[in-house]
Amino acid sequence: MNTLNEVLVRLTMDQLKSLMRWLPDAARTGRKDELVGAILKSLSGEGLRALWESLDDIQRLAVAETAYDLDGLFDGNLFRAKYGRLPDFTIKEDGRRYPYYGPPTALGLFLYYQDGRYTLPVDMRERLRTFVPEPEPVRLNTIGTLPEMHGENRLTARHSERDAILDLSVLLRLADQGKIQVSDKTSLPGSATLRLLTENLAGGDFYVPTPTRNQWDQEIGPIKAFSWPLLLQAAALVQRNGSKLALSAAGVKALTSSPADVLGTIWRKWLKSSLFDEFSRIDVIKGQKSKGRVMTALAPRRAAITEILRLCPVGEWVDVDDLSRFMQATDHTFDVTHDPWKLYISEQQYGSLGHDGYHSWAILQLRYLLCFLFEYAAALGIIDVAYIEPTEARSDFGDLWGTDDLQFLSRYDGLIYFRLTPLGAYCLGLSDDYTPAPIQPTVRLSVLPSLQVRVVGGNLSAEELLTLDTWAVQATDKSWSLDRQKAVGSIEKGYDIAELLAFLQAREEQPVPETVESFMKTTQKQGKALKIKGTALLIDCEDAEIADMIATRKETTGLCLRAGDRQLVVRLENEEKFRTLIRSLGFGMAT
Repeated sequence: MNTLNEVLVRLTMDQLKSLMRWLPDAARTGRKDELVGAILKSLSGEGLRALWESLDDIQRLAVAETAYDLDGLFDGNLFRAKYGRLPDFTIKEDGRRYPYYGPPTALGLFLYYQDGRYTLPVDMRERLRTFVPEPEPVRLNTIGTLPEMHGENRLTARHSERDAILDLSVLLRLADQGKIQVSDKTSLPGSATLRLLTENLAGGDFYVPTPTRNQWDQEIGPIKAFSWPLLLQAAALVQRNGSKLALSAAGVKALTSSPADVLGTIWRKWLKSSLFDEFSRIDVIKGQKSKGRVMTALAPRRAAITEILRLCPVGEWVDVDDLSRFMQATDHTFDVTHDPWKLYISEQQYGSLGHDGYHSWAILQLRYLLCFLFEYAAALGIIDVAYIEPTEARSDFGDLWGTDDLQFLSRYDGLIYFRLTPLGAYCLGLSDDYTPAPIQPTVRLSVLPSLQVRVVGGNLSAEELLTLDTWAVQATDKSWSLDRQKAVGSIEKGYDIAELLAFLQAREEQPVPETVESFMKTTQKQGKALKIKGTALLIDCEDAEIADMIATRKETTGLCLRAGDRQLVVRLENEEKFRTLIRSLGFGMAT
């Protein structure tokens, strides 16, 4: 809280004379106290306002931000994030600008550098506030409609809300069937499980799996398929049975619970989980498991991003880079490492991220933000995403040592936009209830008794196209045919055919033909004709006599069923109890 006089008397004679070049009417000779007096006199009265008006726009903004800061401090990181660049503190000499030394600009008469930071004297702040307008608060920019292209690349938009609800049902059923396997040591899904999940996820994963052409090509790999097993484990909906995941009591309950409530529970529990550090998925950056405290705690990182997500308007698209800028400008920041010197690219000595400029926000925090949004928030339906291929999507890492052959720094580099969904607002506690939003019509359809659906006006949106593809087979660019086998398969996955009826009625001026309604009613019944009640063991006994003895014993009759002469069927959750009882009868069953 120093005054201008107290600040000036600490400066050297050379520093005072450098500042006085901006005060042409002030005497530039004399003792130090005379120079200080001359500056004070020049900045008294209207002199201060005249000097402020001589600054350029960005310099005036720097003065305004500091004048209205509670402590009168200039924060360069916040300022750069808000306005895109720093003000000029020094004059160019030989084509170079020095930030903290060299001939000062007129801004040096307002902001004084000492103890590693720029400050504005307290008496100047009070006077400046009488005529300097208070800066506008930093705003998060949004757009209502996505552009078709990003640069030369076409954007792919994925509406994650409906996918997440369907994916939850699929994942729970696969876990109940013992089909999800993870590593005993890392809890991560293996390649076979990743392939299985990719094939079963609604709409598939974000990127279509493509084989690499050579050993130097980077593989994008699964994103949603990778995160889902971790999310289920973090929420304790599954438990490990050897290398397989099996439903826990909470997981069994989730099968019949509201999907939105279950997704919200998964989200909240994952935010506090320490099962897996998602930054490790940015595998180009090595050294994350070096000795010592290298990576920061997960919960504070996730909390910082979640707090910002709560400020995003529902249904409005946000540029990820603008969100990154907004976080920095509002000081909603976080760290991912305690020691960037331990992290490196390609080679530990030359590629260390400890070097100046190597561990900037864009390299570390932004990459973590992209992963958080793309791999976890989008998988749970918290946000919709719009993205391109990650190859050469970002060029901000090209100057780092060891990146010459890299096509992308992370598999998430292609994420460009996102928007908070109504489901996301519900999971974040921004709304008290959740109702899935209907798909807005963009076309007029003609639904024929022959089960044909034709586009007679407008163009199908991406979401409308996905809806038709769920229930029908495409015949031409403008026509589809409702398909029994495909529709039954969709009902098996958890889709409700009533949504198809509402979809068609909203786009057809005439009543839906009776044959189509009959198709839907029959398909709905047949699609749910059989139900999976659980996973069971098929046990082969040595002979029919043993099978009969076990199946008819009072102790075991409620645990098993006959399946042929020598076979017994036991529900998976009753396996241990069954083993105990047959041992008491003198029989064993190999694992």
